[in-house]
Amino acid sequence: MNSDNKNLILAVTVSMLILIGYQLYFTPPPPTPEQIAAQNVATQVASDGSPVPTISAEVMQSTRAIVDIINAPRVQIENSKVSGSISLAGGRIDDLRLKSFKVENDPASNDVSLLRRTGTEDAYFAESYFTSLTDNGYGRAIDRTTIWDADGDMLSPETPVTLSHEQDGVLYKLTYSIDDDYMISVNSSVENASNQVQRLGSSTRILRQKPAYSEWISYAGPMGYFNADSGNVFLDFSDVSTTISCSNDERFCSDGDTISWIGVSDKNWLTAIISSSSNQSDYVMRPLDAPNFDAIRAQLDDKTRSVIDAIQTGNLHEGSGQPIDLSSTQKPVELAQGDSVNWSVDLFLGPKKYTVLNDYQDTKSIPRFTNSIDWGWFEFLAKPMLIVIVWINEYVSNFGIAIILLTVLIKMVFFPLANRSYKSMAKMRELAPQVKDLRERFGDDRQRQQQEMMALYRKEKVNPASGCLPILLQIPVFFALYKVLYVTIEMRHAPFFGWVTDLSALDPTSIINLFGLLPYDTSFAPALLNIGIWPILMGVTMFIQMSLNPPPPDPVQAKIFKYMPIMFTFLLATFPAGLVIYWTWNNILTIAQQWFIMRGVRLENQAKNQAKG
Repeated sequence: MNSDNKNLILAVTVSMLILIGYQLYFTPPPPTPEQIAAQNVATQVASDGSPVPTISAEVMQSTRAIVDIINAPRVQIENSKVSGSISLAGGRIDDLRLKSFKVENDPASNDVSLLRRTGTEDAYFAESYFTSLTDNGYGRAIDRTTIWDADGDMLSPETPVTLSHEQDGVLYKLTYSIDDDYMISVNSSVENASNQVQRLGSSTRILRQKPAYSEWISYAGPMGYFNADSGNVFLDFSDVSTTISCSNDERFCSDGDTISWIGVSDKNWLTAIISSSSNQSDYVMRPLDAPNFDAIRAQLDDKTRSVIDAIQTGNLHEGSGQPIDLSSTQKPVELAQGDSVNWSVDLFLGPKKYTVLNDYQDTKSIPRFTNSIDWGWFEFLAKPMLIVIVWINEYVSNFGIAIILLTVLIKMVFFPLANRSYKSMAKMRELAPQVKDLRERFGDDRQRQQQEMMALYRKEKVNPASGCLPILLQIPVFFALYKVLYVTIEMRHAPFFGWVTDLSALDPTSIINLFGLLPYDTSFAPALLNIGIWPILMGVTMFIQMSLNPPPPDPVQAKIFKYMPIMFTFLLATFPAGLVIYWTWNNILTIAQQWFIMRGVRLENQAKNQAKG
């Protein structure tokens, strides 16, 4: 292994240390409860999302609306994947739990509550409503607290539910249907039986009171795909400091020729409004001011307050960003007496599971729906790796074993290149005594020393730079697998064996409490010091692997490489357990491969020497 190879490994090590240091010290932490409380200014949010300056009157109005919505009758939602309810006060979907996902990695934990009701600090809901254009301006056609009539009490794949309301001679209907997974379809229809010309439209919105913050490796926030010309439009919270709409950003205008979507993404979850190609939709994305929930809560009666407390169970509490409101709007059309019109949208409310998203992308022709997963720069590797891991898991029923088998497959793919490299490294190890002799003979003449060494390499047909290849091949694979483990929901709470119950989390054991032998909680210690069993195994295998490499001629490099396994042990302690398992197993395979190659080269040299003798 030559000096270029050593410098490459050193550069990779420094780069990884910089990445970890950035994550630990420069990623902005979520706001503290005190900061959140300071943001709860007296400004309140009206039904259309605009600030209202009158504090006390608005607080009272919001309180009455919250009480009406909370106490309104509900239609239950039930299929094999989700459960929840729709409020008959405006037809708001503000209660949805994901049956297959727990808040904590514990079977007794609550199901993840994706949508949360109005009146809670974590309010998160989707709703479709009708809009009207009158001489007084543009607004809701029906008050948000109006109780609608329902033709059923259960929304399931077998039983759609229609909500209806008649007002001023106009019949409004919202028909909900749900599939067997995570898609709710809403058909909005209106029939004008009055003797007045009506200008009516439809809008669907998603409001989230506490969006999650983006992390350095995982994007969270609004995203969407609008048309073939603009492509994906990904925005972080800094891009939503003001209202963005079709009027000031043409990317938010839909031509009606293609299906488009807009939504709010977390690391693992997505809510999205999908507009059909038959509707020309305009999109609006705007920030909201945080309501003063303490002021509202103080004016609620005990019964309503207890209801709010009860429905908080199951919340992930991972959001603390600026409130945001997304909407897809069909412009009002003129309806004469007897005219009718309908619009339809789909609502995806569920996990960012690749197979689910890909199925919807294919069957419903939703463009780039799988791009809601933040694949990062190594998408070309991360996506195939996830597909292979999921495929292997179908047969072995263990994602940890799937990662180990993936490591074997990767080794097989790169075997010819790596084999050539390891053979060259083995020959260089055999040449180490001759190289040392050249350095001693021409120690002061660096140019002559290099000339003689290159002549020796040419004579023995050795490429000194070939040792770089295995490391170069590992770098993109390492970061792609890191992305898969960190951002994909398939890895969330995925167990391996023994103490590893979540491949996407750190190794739960710690040397601080002797790997659980001492009854001490180690959560107080930084991840860098909570070194578990798997990081230690990785360090041991790395030490063995590096001992098989040619010794560095430079004393400084020799010291660096002597302590490199220790540095990597601390470094890998901050990475997901699944990634450490991959690295450890990769080291073991590399050790076996190098040992057999070195043995073969040694026997070959012995045979040559015997033939000469």
